Amino acid sequence: MMLTPYSYNIFRGTINVNRRNISSIVWKDLFLEYIVKNIKNNTNYKRILGPPAEEVVKEVDLAGKTCLITGASGSIGSEITRCLSLRDCKILMACRNVYKAKLVTKNICEKSHLTFYQVNLASLASVKTCAENILVNEKKVDIVILNAATFGLPWTLTEDRLETIFQVNFLSQYYLLMCLGKILTSDVRVVFTSSESHRHINWPLSPTLEDISLPKDRYTSIKSYNISKLCGLSLMHYLSYQWSDTRKSVFCAHPGSFIKTGLCKNWWAYEALYILMIPFSKSITQGASTIVYCATSPELKGTTAVYLNNCKRCDESEVAKDINMSFKIHDLVLEILRDRVDNFDILYKDFRSLKI
Repeated sequence: MMLTPYSYNIFRGTINVNRRNISSIVWKDLFLEYIVKNIKNNTNYKRILGPPAEEVVKEVDLAGKTCLITGASGSIGSEITRCLSLRDCKILMACRNVYKAKLVTKNICEKSHLTFYQVNLASLASVKTCAENILVNEKKVDIVILNAATFGLPWTLTEDRLETIFQVNFLSQYYLLMCLGKILTSDVRVVFTSSESHRHINWPLSPTLEDISLPKDRYTSIKSYNISKLCGLSLMHYLSYQWSDTRKSVFCAHPGSFIKTGLCKNWWAYEALYILMIPFSKSITQGASTIVYCATSPELKGTTAVYLNNCKRCDESEVAKDINMSFKIHDLVLEILRDRVDNFDILYKDFRSLKI
């Protein structure tokens, strides 16, 4: 086919262009349209990158179940919310952005299944207030999905004197889990949204505060993000050990790499790289599928401390699975919280006593 000002032949996919808009068309837009039309509808593509989240949960009855989701108004979080709501699950949306949370509820028909709790994960005081509100209004939580995350930020400290990405992505969410210990059911499932990028981190034999909450001279956004994900994997193993004589379970799920979410909106390099990685990237609903699988699949009943990718078991790094290191990280986390939260030891004692 001969190229004209009115059509572009890209990888055998012809995309027509209106004459008036020809000057504003960029190759990025044409490439994106080609991918959507010619690659992402391919069955092999779906097989390699996984099923949509709705398909994963379609045979699961979640009536009577309550699920807490942090970051429920984000791209993947909102898809998790939508899919679980379709199966009659009650969703507790723990989010910072009220406007985005309202948009999610507006787009989901079963609004009665959704309850919004505002929380700023950059503030331990806000987490405590959120937890107190949940404890007053809710009787139980069957599923906890710790999904909220941020990335691409310059180095900043929170009001709690901690590096922001570490606190938002991990510490505050773990603290929220502790605060809700009284209403976690005897067979609760806890899911950390993790990342394959955890493999790039190696801790010293005895990690210190500065190894997980990076000082400015050691900071990069991606390093802090990777640390936060490794913390989640490490604490998965710690919790599974503590809950070994219970029916509680804990999992970590990698949603996929190069998913077009709002996570990297502050990092232009990722946005540029994403264009090149489109053929190998997951859709939002595919990114949510492994998390949904961990939270709901009957196939995982009776198992715990499993890291999953594409709804399949995956070996985490040696550092992540080191049970001795998980105890060290947990002790460090307790020390951080003890220095910043009043009466923390009482809270932790209650959380440790969950042997139902």
